[in-house]
Amino acid sequence: IRQALEYGVIKMNIDTDTQWAYWNGVKEFEEKFRPYLQGQIGNPEGEEKPNKKYYDPRACMRKAEESSVKRLKQCFEDLRCTNVLGLGPIGKPENVLGPRRGGLPA
Repeated sequence: IRQALEYGVIKMNIDTDTQWAYWNGVKEFEEKFRPYLQGQIGNPEGEEKPNKKYYDPRACMRKAEESSVKRLKQCFEDLRCTNVLGLGPIGKPENVLGPRRGGLPA
């Protein structure tokens, strides 16, 4: 990737990597909590223990999103896009009062 950037590449497709990262988060969640995902009640901690916090879709989606964020951070670093906005220095704000209060000429 770094060599491609040195040659002038300015765009790279990271869609496949981010899709895999999302899926990998779901997959790792399922592997880790498989015994808790076999039914609503009953797990390694006891036959009457509920599993709601494990099969709640938000739990595995959270892991998928965390995995995606980790991969995106790596992409941004590889593409030298961290701490770069490209907007130049921040200037003094103008027209803070708006057009009706004399900020712009009529």
